[in-house]
Amino acid sequence: MIVNALKTVWQLKHALSTSYWPIEKLRQRQEGLLRQLLVHAYCNVPLYRRLYDETGFRPKDFQTWEDIRKIPVLSKAWLKKGAPGEVVASGIDPRGCKVVMTSGSTGTPLRIYLSPEDERWQRVTAWRILFEHGYRWTFRTLQIDTTPSQSYFLQRLGIAPKDWMSTSDSPEQWIAALKSRRYEVLVGTASVLHAMAERILSDGLKVAPPKILISDDETLTSTTRDLVQHAFGIEPIDVYGLCELSNFVWQCETRNGYHISADSHIVEVTAPPGQIGSVIATALGMVTMPIIRYETGDLAETTPERCVCGRTLPVLTRILGRAVDSVELPDRRKLLWPFFYDLFSRYDELSQWRVVQSDPLHLRVELVVPHDDVALMKHIALHLRKALPRQMELKLERVAAIPVSPGGKARMVISMIGSGIER
Repeated sequence: MIVNALKTVWQLKHALSTSYWPIEKLRQRQEGLLRQLLVHAYCNVPLYRRLYDETGFRPKDFQTWEDIRKIPVLSKAWLKKGAPGEVVASGIDPRGCKVVMTSGSTGTPLRIYLSPEDERWQRVTAWRILFEHGYRWTFRTLQIDTTPSQSYFLQRLGIAPKDWMSTSDSPEQWIAALKSRRYEVLVGTASVLHAMAERILSDGLKVAPPKILISDDETLTSTTRDLVQHAFGIEPIDVYGLCELSNFVWQCETRNGYHISADSHIVEVTAPPGQIGSVIATALGMVTMPIIRYETGDLAETTPERCVCGRTLPVLTRILGRAVDSVELPDRRKLLWPFFYDLFSRYDELSQWRVVQSDPLHLRVELVVPHDDVALMKHIALHLRKALPRQMELKLERVAAIPVSPGGKARMVISMIGSGIER
């Protein structure tokens, strides 16, 4: 136990130090770790050997950063094909691993197998983000999540203490818990924080602001950001991650884009800087069930510029959510999630929104606005009409709220036809 704690502290200290490394040193670390991981995966994980043999790739083909696109992309569908004995490294019994399940919001949940070393690595990558924002080991955290995580012995002794609540609880229960004791850290999805903020403001409640407010696991819109800041008196920090890979992209104190934890992850965007592309991620520290060049299904935008905060970590300008969240038009074109995000973000009056496509010719848009603003609805309809074929029926509907799923999220674009969603 003590040895594990000491390793955690050392790894965390090392991770934080890399934030200001020279860019070339960071790149060399990534190249070295990736070369080792490729050899390990090919020699010890049957799924990777099969994938690389079928595509003609060999680990020796990767020597420098310029070779990274030679490595085959790992799709979630391919990963799901593998039985535990095919995705877990040889010599490791899957039955002795911790199993993490993805939400399965786009199909069958994916099972991720973690050894104790992998678990520690994932904790360090997540904690690193907190420490970048002034976290201390004595800070108490309230996390609102689908299922509670394990409570560790040291947490029960007051080191990094954490309390959990379920996303199935009500906003009133979350707020009551937040008022019941002093929490320095609050973590929840954007939808959870939005619901809490609305209730705090509507009821005129007073809540002691946490020192750190984290929005994760869901796209944080500008509307929700402003609402949460108004309610809590502190601006939320937008964090991006996957339960498969832990958290690895985050806003710094300047809120000037998103830093990538380059010491632990490689993040690629399949588009030039300034354009939206698919996110491909590699976890450099997961060896039990390696995740290399993983097609996340999310969209983002990069920039070659460095952040004014002084960190040398790579920067994303925007993270735009799932690529599968799209509307398919009768002419086979698709309106992806970023189209709607960019359009609706122009309207400060909009609190929340959701687009639902029931069939190829019908689109329903649900809007949460403070009052029945006919002019606003017409203006939004006019903008949408410019992108839609004439034969497509558009219906705008004012609603009181957008319901949150049991996982604490609110899907903002839902298509019930062929939009690439796994069934």
